[in-house]
Amino acid sequence: MRSHGGYNFWQDFFDTYQSLSNGTKALWLIVPPAFVLGLVAIILRYRVAMKEAEHGLRGDLVYTIHRDADDQLHVYRHGAALDHEATLVLLDPPNGGEAKHGAVTHP
Repeated sequence: MRSHGGYNFWQDFFDTYQSLSNGTKALWLIVPPAFVLGLVAIILRYRVAMKEAEHGLRGDLVYTIHRDADDQLHVYRHGAALDHEATLVLLDPPNGGEAKHGAVTHP
C-alpha cells in the first residue's frame, strides 16, 4: 500500500524484508538484539572495572577481623596457610591501652 504522491520508506522496508530468504530473515531477527545485549555487557563490565580502579580493590582478601560479644577481636585468615606465618596475631589498640589477642583460625 503506497501513499499517494510520495515514497514510503517503511512500506519499502517491509516489502524488502518479506522478499528475503528465511535464513536472512532469521539473521535480521537475531543480530540486532545480540548487538544490543553485547553492547550492554561491555558497558557494564567497563563500569565495574572503573569502580574497582577508583577504590583500589584489586587482589585477594587475606584477613578478616571480627569482634565478638565479649569485645574480643578474632582474625580469620582466608586461603592456604603458610608455614612461616604466625598463628597468633597481636592487635594493639589505637590509644595505647592493653592489647587484645585474637587467634587466627582457618576456615
